[in-house]
Amino acid sequence: MKKTENPFFYFFLGKIILPAVFLSVLLTPFSAFALNTDLVEDELYWIDKGTQINYAKDNYFEGFSKYIADEDEGCFYLFTRFTDYRIDKNSNENITLAFTIKNDVNTYYFQVDKDGTVNSTSQNTLNSVEIHYNFDEASCKKQGGGVYVAFKLKNNTDRKLNNSVSCEYSCGLDCTYNLLSNISLDMYVPTTAKTTTQKTAKQTTTKKNTSAAASKSSERDNAGSENSTKFSGTGTTASSGRSSAGSSAKFSADTNVIQSGSQALNGEETQIAGSRDAQSNDDALEITPQNSETKLSGQAKLLIIIFAVLFVLGVICVMIGTVHSKKKDEDEEKEDAMKEENK
Repeated sequence: MKKTENPFFYFFLGKIILPAVFLSVLLTPFSAFALNTDLVEDELYWIDKGTQINYAKDNYFEGFSKYIADEDEGCFYLFTRFTDYRIDKNSNENITLAFTIKNDVNTYYFQVDKDGTVNSTSQNTLNSVEIHYNFDEASCKKQGGGVYVAFKLKNNTDRKLNNSVSCEYSCGLDCTYNLLSNISLDMYVPTTAKTTTQKTAKQTTTKKNTSAAASKSSERDNAGSENSTKFSGTGTTASSGRSSAGSSAKFSADTNVIQSGSQALNGEETQIAGSRDAQSNDDALEITPQNSETKLSGQAKLLIIIFAVLFVLGVICVMIGTVHSKKKDEDEEKEDAMKEENK
């Protein structure tokens, strides 16, 4: 017996499920490409953009360069158009631009020509710098022309430092010229951890010096009191006895003052240490839940809800299709049975 297809199932499939899947794919986030490749395509994109450097005619070289240092995205763009009268128009040499990128941690050097890039210094240059270029408008026959180069720093360390960019043009061994020198691509991010540590160390040193000074002062006072007591003890007159008693009383008073000062200082240090311990404990209590807690982003929650709805719709459609098909089969069997009875 031939089973008929369920149009209700295909209606749900075409009108609800497929559009919902397509919408969920569109809502899935994709990483944006930060480097603008339009700036290596045509001079038209450089109108009213970039910082321009003009090269005065020096018997053999003239032209200009424009550069953009995008510090937000860690990208650098260069467009140069020049004429070098030293180039032999029949030469087969490649017009080449050599870049040097320096910061406090790393130094990269690479060359770019119409055939590609050359890593001349370290193996990690091409892994740390993403390079794009266009030499279609330059040739030896033109004795120069227009060249476009753009690169992006990918290393997280480089993207937190002030980077210096220099560029040198060459065509063979005899034709060279400095196009850029020490252009800043500044992405410096200051760190506060070292400053806080230095302040804490200075405070600790100051407290130690204060305690040492108080201890030395107490030792000098004790030494002076002992000398005074020994000197007055040699006297035999009544006036000497009163002087000794006065010195003893003064020594006791000074000792009490020094001990009170030391106790106050120790109390302050204890209070500061206690407040620091309490603060560190509070910080630990605040940080621990944040590290252990896992939160889903809004987009992730939305995707979970969409896929859950799709799953439920799919189950419902399958159930409806199954019931409908089964019911139709039963009706056909009844019709066949009635026809046989009538025969």
